[in-house]
Amino acid sequence: MGDRLLAEVDGQSPGAQAEVFLIESESRVSEWSEGLSENLVAASTRGMALRLVRDGRLGFSYSNNFEPAGAAEIVRGAVTASQFTTADALLEVPSAPGKMPGVDLQLVDSSLAETPWEERRAFLSSIEPQVKKRDKRLTKVLRAAYREGRAASAVMNTRGVSTASDGTHVSFSLACVAVEAGETQIGYGFQAARHYRDLNPDWVLDQAVEHTLSLLGGRQVPSGRYDLILDPQVAAEMLELLATALRGDQVQKGRSFFAAKVGQQVGADCLTLVDDGRLLKGLGSSPFDAEGLPTQTTVLIKEGILQGFLYDSYTARKAGRASTGNAGRSSYKGMPEPEATNFFLKAGHQTPQNLVSGVQSGLYIRGVMGLHTVDTVSGDFSLGIMGERIEKGRRTHGVRGVTIAGNLLDLLKSVVAVGSDLTFFGSVGSPTLWISNVSVGGN
Repeated sequence: MGDRLLAEVDGQSPGAQAEVFLIESESRVSEWSEGLSENLVAASTRGMALRLVRDGRLGFSYSNNFEPAGAAEIVRGAVTASQFTTADALLEVPSAPGKMPGVDLQLVDSSLAETPWEERRAFLSSIEPQVKKRDKRLTKVLRAAYREGRAASAVMNTRGVSTASDGTHVSFSLACVAVEAGETQIGYGFQAARHYRDLNPDWVLDQAVEHTLSLLGGRQVPSGRYDLILDPQVAAEMLELLATALRGDQVQKGRSFFAAKVGQQVGADCLTLVDDGRLLKGLGSSPFDAEGLPTQTTVLIKEGILQGFLYDSYTARKAGRASTGNAGRSSYKGMPEPEATNFFLKAGHQTPQNLVSGVQSGLYIRGVMGLHTVDTVSGDFSLGIMGERIEKGRRTHGVRGVTIAGNLLDLLKSVVAVGSDLTFFGSVGSPTLWISNVSVGGN
């Protein structure tokens, strides 16, 4: 189909640059609630997109019609759209980078096609009894879900790019309920992987149970300044804000608090932040990005010093740099833009237990509320938090109804230590973090 589209472009708009993006995916999900199978859903999708550039003018069109008439229709749409856009001298589809050595990132689990789906999801039926026997305060499983799928994509253009990639994914999520003295709390656990054998339901169960029980009996603490221990999942959620702020397009639009700070100290010496599109079995891994350019490992912050940003071909050209292989697409209906792949903080050397034991007066953070309100232009934030009180190196009681406030750059510079427990939640990963002297609003 890609060749057919490019041939159609040559017929309708000779001399235009053109890029074809094709994707085909399928997924299945099985959900259980309160001990009963609730939902079983299977879905599939496929689509194609055409990006056309003629005399610096952009035309874009997409379709899921793979019939011969669909090719002519999508090209007509892109050609027509290009007549109404403003010329941009920097706009072009990327050239092929030359011969690239093959790489096996182990992104496909062939066993998914070789074994019955029913066998893989069967463990869901035993989850609720396992949860309840952990603690009498655990009353039910609100939802347990197993998901799996496969996605294949291809990119080709008129400048020699021709690539294809394929990958599978599986995940398990769990939400359980605990009740004590009339108080009800809900906690969560989650894991995703490329291969079914790497999925660990027991680990997810442990995380959900610990999270749920730790929230019982939560109360406010006096306002003041406290050290914080960020659970890896909370730290990973906050890292997603940094992933947005480190995109080349956000920097160029003046929407990032990292703008004009390359070469400057933006975090503590113990922080090294990496985007790695070639991480073995990574959920964000692929040999090529959504423009068909090779992915790579990009160190964004090294020992606290900002090194650079994530670029697709257009934002790289605008910045006078090379693409970092970070073009992504939300779907075939969207054009490429910079996007993180596997985004993570490098692990340190101390165990999470050692970090907690070093805190004299602090909070262990298990959940944050209001991340969508963080100002990524200034870095200012005010967030609701829940977790546990830490006193003299011990977690003593649940905490809720309090807030933390400050600036993300100050927060990054206040990291005291990084744990050894790098954990990925999807394609974003973080170890446990110890952050000192943060303003907390309580009673």
